[in-house]
Amino acid sequence: MTEEKIIGRNAVAEALKSGSNISKIYVLYSAHGGSLNEIYTLAKRQGIPLARVDSKQFGELTSSLSRDESAQGIVATMSKIKFETIESIVDAVSQNQFPFLLLLDRIQDPQNFGAILRTAAFFKVDGVIISKDEQAPVNETVIKASAGGAFHVKIAREGNLHQVATYLKEKGYWIATSAVKAPLSMSELDFKVPLAVIIGNEGSGVKRLLREKSDMTFSIPQIGKVDSLNVSVATGIICHEILRQRGIVK
Repeated sequence: MTEEKIIGRNAVAEALKSGSNISKIYVLYSAHGGSLNEIYTLAKRQGIPLARVDSKQFGELTSSLSRDESAQGIVATMSKIKFETIESIVDAVSQNQFPFLLLLDRIQDPQNFGAILRTAAFFKVDGVIISKDEQAPVNETVIKASAGGAFHVKIAREGNLHQVATYLKEKGYWIATSAVKAPLSMSELDFKVPLAVIIGNEGSGVKRLLREKSDMTFSIPQIGKVDSLNVSVATGIICHEILRQRGIVK
């Protein structure tokens, strides 16, 4: 198993207080009470996503419980993936000539997220930074879709990608954004710099505030009639071009 469950209000509250690696919290629609308010506050403060679910979904989440056990209307999932901090990732690659990071802006499909992590591991990306908000959690589906790649890439989960981009710029990184309509092709840019590439949401792309932090915006050259690519496929093409320019792959 790549993910553990924490069941019950006291257990979830204590896990939040201890800073456990909680990926998502599920609350039964009919659940209420003061103890949940404390959990909501702690989860919001830590940027942990919380979902309301119906009785059928909740039953599936708690199917392993015996009849005399009560989930008290709440289940949290805890990933066995160890998250890094953005500072620890930057420190770890500080001696690299051209560090290369991926910033994922609200990748919500677990299959896409897993495929991106697989790509990042394949191309030895130095780190992947995800948001705590509107982002697919690192759960069993994502781990499986990554073909184990999630265990071979450093992942940081941060509350504000805008602040992350600001921090990286202060550390000497260039910020690049992939956008379908960008006038410059990625082959026209020089990626032989410390680099963080922002990969946007499957439907809406990169948020405006993040785009405005970018030093360069690029597109993947379109040859056929289809005007866009699956986000994980696009990420693979981008990674290959960056490493090609750096002479790491041909």
